Amino acid sequence: MNDALYFHRKAYAEQLTQTLKAGITHSFTLFAPRRMGKTQFLLKDMMPLAEQEGFNVFYFSFMGENTQAIQDDFRAALMAFNQKIQVSEKVTTFFNKIKKVDVLGVGLERVSSDKEVYLTINDIIHLIAQDNRPSLLLLDEVQELARIKDTEGIVRSLRTGLDIHQDKIKTVFTGSSINGLKMMFNDNKAPFFHFSHHLDFPLLDKQFTDFLADVYYQRVGKKLNKKQLFAVFKRLHYTPMYMRAIIQDMIITPTLTLEKALESRIEALGQQYAEKDIWSQLKPLEQLLLKDIAYQTSLSIYSKQIQEKYARLLGVDVLSASSIQSSLKRLERSDIITQVQRKQWQINSPLLQTWIRENVSNEE
Repeated sequence: MNDALYFHRKAYAEQLTQTLKAGITHSFTLFAPRRMGKTQFLLKDMMPLAEQEGFNVFYFSFMGENTQAIQDDFRAALMAFNQKIQVSEKVTTFFNKIKKVDVLGVGLERVSSDKEVYLTINDIIHLIAQDNRPSLLLLDEVQELARIKDTEGIVRSLRTGLDIHQDKIKTVFTGSSINGLKMMFNDNKAPFFHFSHHLDFPLLDKQFTDFLADVYYQRVGKKLNKKQLFAVFKRLHYTPMYMRAIIQDMIITPTLTLEKALESRIEALGQQYAEKDIWSQLKPLEQLLLKDIAYQTSLSIYSKQIQEKYARLLGVDVLSASSIQSSLKRLERSDIITQVQRKQWQINSPLLQTWIRENVSNEE
């Protein structure tokens, strides 16, 4: 189905695809918070371009409520992908003899025998690699594998298969949690340590909002101030979902002004239970820290000035550096913030950051 408001990133997709095809690297990991357009980029830009370039393309998202089902679904989906692409007589004959797939053990039972053939993820990847065409695996929100219990075996098997067949099978991982991706890729004990080339998924720029302004003009016959539209996008922390929603509202209701559409969306954001609940469950010191991070206040976290400031706002005589450190650690463990550099933190969710800036005063 055509999506008139979707802004294609063809140049970026081509850059990644050609780099993989040329063998410069065999894997990328793209990071961006949720709702920044990673999934749509994979499905609407990377997948069709990679198929044009001769790749078999597989997509799977590890994001889901039933974590055990996610593991089973991945095994089954990978098996189905392999069966779809394999056309050789040998492989076709093999699969025609199978009457049962046990996704929990990836066990395959031959019709002609009581014995079962057990295929690990590594085994399935080996079969995929036998095809004449190279394959590209698009694995979305892969950090969830680090959070699901009892996935060590499947992760090791996946790493082994991808390691062995780097020449035939390329991978693009995505993740929305820096902390989760660190567990998968950065720690020297991580299952995919030094496996993939990490990239920050680029923010959309003024070309995106200019594109939306042009779509609006085509549909409604009215011109928008493109500079003003981009300023709104920056205020929303470059989140495409909300920018698209504003333009959609204005196309559906042509009398709606940009100011009113933005006001309506900001009001809706202020009522969202997810962000309100996160904020309400934080301790007072955590709220102070998160507010300063949201407003991009330069923090000398453990300075005497900061300790005195927070002590005054909390109504206590003394606040120790260890108390601040403990609060930061709790926020990090909850995946609310990430330390990107020494003394520099960021909020992982742009929606939460927007909610704080729109609903929590920066006055002291």
